[in-house]
Amino acid sequence: MYEIKTVGNKVLRQKAKRVANIDDALRSICASMCDAMYHHNGVGLAAPQVGISKRIIIIDNHGIPLILINPEIVFLSETKIEMEEGCLSIPEEIKIIARPEKIKVKYRDTKGKPHINSFDSILSRVIQHEIDHLDGVLMTDM
Repeated sequence: MYEIKTVGNKVLRQKAKRVANIDDALRSICASMCDAMYHHNGVGLAAPQVGISKRIIIIDNHGIPLILINPEIVFLSETKIEMEEGCLSIPEEIKIIARPEKIKVKYRDTKGKPHINSFDSILSRVIQHEIDHLDGVLMTDM
């Protein structure tokens, strides 16, 4: 089980590297990240949060993990919504953050298949939060 890295760990401030090869080793990392996210009652998890500097995020989509490899936001709505956010890497801290309500994200799945999907509501927010982690940005920076 992966340990969640908390504020002060340098991996959380590094820009994660793009994934070059989607193979069994990467799928194993993704599966372990899913286990860690659910074990810690998270709704999202970025690879840097478990000490892996790769552009991978896991999102809980109504009990089904959604794995996004090399995610890139290609559209942000102008409409923003303020909501409370928490973070597994910053335990016991809650912050109100304004984020775009809707996004469109380009990514690959664990088979290497490319996707471009639109997200809104809580999924939009969680994806944005986790992509921030890939860029070394924490919610305390907002």
